[in-house]
Amino acid sequence: MKWISVNSGSTEENFELWKDDNTKLANISFSKSTRIARFVSNLTKRLFFFERRGLFSHREVIKNEYGIKMGNVEELKPGTGKGFVEVDGKKYYFVYNQHNSGELELYDELQQKSLLSCSFNTIASGFNKTKSLLDSKFPSLLMVLCWYAFQPHSATATADIAA
Repeated sequence: MKWISVNSGSTEENFELWKDDNTKLANISFSKSTRIARFVSNLTKRLFFFERRGLFSHREVIKNEYGIKMGNVEELKPGTGKGFVEVDGKKYYFVYNQHNSGELELYDELQQKSLLSCSFNTIASGFNKTKSLLDSKFPSLLMVLCWYAFQPHSATATADIAA
């Protein structure tokens, strides 16, 4: 899978999630003036709200359209590209941009099994300019990616996403 930027307007940032070069899975648009994202896929349409929390240990929190917390992202140490993402009560470990690849690898909490990988190559330049990944759109895209990938799809849809 891969995220690509498709900015079409000055008031919104738009990204698309692609399975391969021929299959678009989802579209997400962020309003630049708010921390709200509109998500559209073949499965559903949703609104997500993002906010920063924590004084010493910063994390990004995602809430659904009803204001209910769905999860959060926490970077282990700013600039390392490693941390944890929690979505729907399940915790995962992520490694981003290892060896300057622009790739994200998501593992189970104990780091024993790789669950998915996603390329951020086409949008990574904005992430690499920040001290922490939490200062960019990365945590929002990561949480939406995890939420989407781990939805209870049919057996064939789940196999398609993992491929």
